Amino acid sequence: MEIVIGLSFVAGLIVFLVIAGEYSKSHEDVQQELALKMSGGRVLSARESEAVTQAEIVGDLNVSSAIQCNTYRGPLPERRDDGGWLSIYDNLRIMKIAGINHRTGIDRYIGRVNCALVPEPDNEYDPDAIKVVADDRHHLGYIPESQTEFVRSMAANEFPYRCTAFIEKHEDETDGHRFFTGFVYIKRLD
Repeated sequence: MEIVIGLSFVAGLIVFLVIAGEYSKSHEDVQQELALKMSGGRVLSARESEAVTQAEIVGDLNVSSAIQCNTYRGPLPERRDDGGWLSIYDNLRIMKIAGINHRTGIDRYIGRVNCALVPEPDNEYDPDAIKVVADDRHHLGYIPESQTEFVRSMAANEFPYRCTAFIEKHEDETDGHRFFTGFVYIKRLD
């Protein structure tokens, strides 16, 4: 009997969502939101989701929890022109991964990836180049040329740091061309 009541509730909620204008969302999106709402959770905005990601990377579990509970009143990250995010933490830098679409095998690194920064002094185009390399040593791309001086100064000052990359796969709606974007989060460990 409880199962029937539960299924009736879910069916009614789905009908309500469709009538309320949620029909434009994909089936998976509606399912995810429904599951979150039923579990007492809520759907986070892109800015809130990015703040949770940054908080988790720096280990600020209070901020992560407050955002998820809708009690956070601090700053939220803003988008940069290159599609990345500004950091809400002083010890966290976020940089676009350059050259990611020229690397092979990126498909298997979609999402969050632990990575390292490796100087490449033998690079024929830029002796100051710094590679972004996954834990399994797969080359993901490079730190942008405009940011290598900052990364080198951080390493020269012997600040310990940890890197995490986030890679997304995209498809151009007009021609179906697939491409990747990636950002590396460099956390200075103080």
